[in-house]
Amino acid sequence: MPDLWFALGLAMGIVVTGFASVGSFDRGVASVRRGVINAELSARHRAIVARRSAPRAAAADDGPERLQA
Repeated sequence: MPDLWFALGLAMGIVVTGFASVGSFDRGVASVRRGVINAELSARHRAIVARRSAPRAAAADDGPERLQA
């Protein structure tokens, strides 16, 4: 009878460990995907900010005549 409990406990432990490893793998994959998406959004944000700030700097260098036109 102890051999049966050992086998059942071992099987259940393997199943639980398998589910835990698959779950952590899925979370890792989702984290990597989210990281790529966040990196792309961050790069786009930096590009937009740089594009918006460039004309303001050029307009400020031209003097008040350009700003009034």
